[in-house]
Amino acid sequence: MPSYKEHVLAAIIMVFPFFQDVFYIALAVIGASMIDMDHQVNQKNITIVGLLGIILALILYILHLPYLVGILIAVMALLFYLSEHRGFMHSLLGIIFISACVGFFVLGAYTLMTDYGISLKITLIVISLILGIVILNKKLVPIYAFIIILALLFTSNQVFNTYYVFIALLIGAISHLILDLFTKAGVELLSPITSQKFHKLAGFTLLGLYLGAVMVSVVMYGNHFMWF
Repeated sequence: MPSYKEHVLAAIIMVFPFFQDVFYIALAVIGASMIDMDHQVNQKNITIVGLLGIILALILYILHLPYLVGILIAVMALLFYLSEHRGFMHSLLGIIFISACVGFFVLGAYTLMTDYGISLKITLIVISLILGIVILNKKLVPIYAFIIILALLFTSNQVFNTYYVFIALLIGAISHLILDLFTKAGVELLSPITSQKFHKLAGFTLLGLYLGAVMVSVVMYGNHFMWF
């Protein structure tokens, strides 16, 4: 079974052709790590995520902002709590749902902080740190936090884009699935439609689709790849 370090490395490698901005690379790392929150050892973190969702929903409701963001986070936490490891949350539908929920959290936090005049740089740092502390393996958090703070403080021309957020999270999640598909246990890739386990063939298929997307972006955008 791949370790959290291998999942993080795979996420960085797979997202880099599309995003070189450290914020979106960080989101890919989050995307690769958040899927394993369906493991029993992460139930405490899931409880924290659920509470954050409820608190965010209340704050956004009071401020007449889209409080559905917080509700989605709370629902996601509930599904993680109820799911078996490598079940629905490791499926294609699951990672799309998770990426959307975390993406909405990022959007909600961004909207809330920028509405109060907080700079984009500080906003991105805070969002990255919250996600890292709640989702990442505790051994990884200090290194992650140091790199994020340092990189974002000294990076200019930062851009926030909702679509980029979702795509970076999704790429990270897909990288996780690909690694898990090459293990003996396999993955219920099409859950809840079927509980069938998929293995290496599905892994090669997803990897081929990813490489195809990279090639298309190179052909269309040259050395600038897809977004930059």
